[in-house]
Amino acid sequence: MIKLKIENLQPEANFDELKVRVVSKDGPRTVQGRDRTLFVWDILVVDETGSTVLTLWGKDVGEKYKIGDVVSIQNGWCKMFRDKKQISMGREGKIFPADDDPNLPTKVPG
Repeated sequence: MIKLKIENLQPEANFDELKVRVVSKDGPRTVQGRDRTLFVWDILVVDETGSTVLTLWGKDVGEKYKIGDVVSIQNGWCKMFRDKKQISMGREGKIFPADDDPNLPTKVPG
């Protein structure tokens, strides 16, 4: 599996693995679907090359992740949303806790 960095994510493309730190989270907000209300979390994540938003769907799913947590996202998807790269897990993606990495910043680089 190829580990990527945020700066190397390509819009409209899958990625194998991305290891990041959670620096903030916002949600859940509601989005009206065709026949139901959906819940969305925006989780700001960083690595040493930059930051991006991880979008998670589900009312309570964002509660699992705390600011400062290091997570590994496998089989994710990158897209452009409002002129910024954003990542999600799609159908096949997984997210799980990862070992802390002292190279991962604790706030947005720059």
